[in-house]
Amino acid sequence: MKSVLVHINRDEGQEARLQAALDLLRTFDGHLTCLQVAPLEALASIDAYGAGYLLGEAVQQIREIEDEEKGQLETRLRNEAISWDWLNEAGDAARSICNHSCLSDIVVVSKPGAGKPGAGSPQVASDVILRSRAPVLVVPEASRGFDAGAPIAIAWNGSAEACNAIRETLPLLRRAAAVTLLSVAEDSEYDLPAIEASTYLARHGVASELVELKRNSGPISDTLLDGASAQGAACLIAGAYGHSRLQENILGGVTRGLLQKAAIPLLFAH
Repeated sequence: MKSVLVHINRDEGQEARLQAALDLLRTFDGHLTCLQVAPLEALASIDAYGAGYLLGEAVQQIREIEDEEKGQLETRLRNEAISWDWLNEAGDAARSICNHSCLSDIVVVSKPGAGKPGAGSPQVASDVILRSRAPVLVVPEASRGFDAGAPIAIAWNGSAEACNAIRETLPLLRRAAAVTLLSVAEDSEYDLPAIEASTYLARHGVASELVELKRNSGPISDTLLDGASAQGAACLIAGAYGHSRLQENILGGVTRGLLQKAAIPLLFAH
């Protein structure tokens, strides 16, 4: 995981994102790409004749804030003695992040809810998880750092998404102090048992423990988060959106529940 992409946006979640990204860089001796996206589309207006235009004064304000933020962070990054570069774009943040994910090993965004309403912090996690070409680390606002050597839990249900999550996070799993495959009894609609995932991990030098969780009275996501906590996991890896996001929004789903309630970083692959 040598190429780390982090979303830059002045909000309460940014420090957590940046610290997690820096810890990944130190672990893998990698390169950091800071992607700063100005949400200028939100300032577009349509006049009576259907022509679009931007509110010039607001755009200038955004540019000034961006320049100030860039200057502060560049000073900090120079003192970190790391390899990094800076990209500045305008438009939809999720779209820009996903475009740059194609040549990234991991993307770092904030858990939905980080940032004050109206502070210009778009909730991009769901869109990025669904469309990213790289695994997505979703960091809670209160997190401070990411310990790549800590225990890791994997949410296992035998789905293609869960398999992808394991394959794409092997570099991290090899460094974990312990790896636990968590499955929820009577949850999976797939035929691939957890022992197959454990065997695959073993072939790649990763020892794992299989734990079957009894579903509690709440959503499956609650059972998984409780299980990860019981194992002392500092991160939960999961396949994302095994069903369509529309289904998850209407009926509820594991991905949605994890994003809403997790207090630890989540690492998703779709």
